[in-house]
Amino acid sequence: MTEFGNITLYREKSIVYRFTENDDDAPREEPVLELRSNRVTIPVKTKLSTIAAVVRGQNIPGTMRMASIALDEIRRDANVLIDGGVVDWHGQWERKVSKYERDFNPENWVSVHVAGDQLYSSREDNRAIQEVESLSVGADVSDDIIMETASNVLGALDDYAVEHDSQTSFVMVAGPQFHRASILERRDRKTGAFSMSAYHPTPQNQVRLSHFMGFCADMMEVLTLKSFLDRVQEMAQDGSLSRSNITPTQVQGARLRRKELMNNIEMFEKTNKVVYRPDRPTLG
Repeated sequence: MTEFGNITLYREKSIVYRFTENDDDAPREEPVLELRSNRVTIPVKTKLSTIAAVVRGQNIPGTMRMASIALDEIRRDANVLIDGGVVDWHGQWERKVSKYERDFNPENWVSVHVAGDQLYSSREDNRAIQEVESLSVGADVSDDIIMETASNVLGALDDYAVEHDSQTSFVMVAGPQFHRASILERRDRKTGAFSMSAYHPTPQNQVRLSHFMGFCADMMEVLTLKSFLDRVQEMAQDGSLSRSNITPTQVQGARLRRKELMNNIEMFEKTNKVVYRPDRPTLG
């Protein structure tokens, strides 16, 4: 049976600036490369070593759902770590994308990397991310890696600087009694944290890790939609909604998607023993 180490999701932003001459001879920073994504690291423990699988994506729920696909494929056949091209990554990803995402977030994308090699990307141009992962090979991304990526992608730059920020948003631990996920939320300039544990019915009949990851993805998307719908209500009250690009169709789509996700969450909770600490977050 394949073993996984702690699975972590980071929210990452990297900007590379080139210094250019200004009319007043003062140097000016010009952004020449910007990378924003979510990064899930999955340490896969084999008999000989630990191999790093990484999933990148545009938003947190989508990245987590692609990570659940990777978890299932690696658990089913560890040879995926050697020859991941045999997997229909695209078909499985397409089945994970909701109608709401297709309609209102067409820029959504994901990519899968193992031991630094890119196995799949849902977008055509993923060169910069691919370069970062080939240099980091599952380890933490540093300023030096972003600098080297910029040099490889853009060519040698005479004078440039890097601004790289990485924040942990999610940690999932697989255990013999239960799986646990710790989630750090940053919304409306506030920081909050909660954890969820799914207990195994028996040691021999354990909750599948990919199912728990999917449950966590649903939870994260519901919280995102709640924040969006709360903001829509505030904008409607202060009269600013009509000046925004938010349409009634999107609001209705968000409500329907939230209802669908709530049903998924409640079904998982009925099927499994889930414990929240300190409390179950307010979803409605």
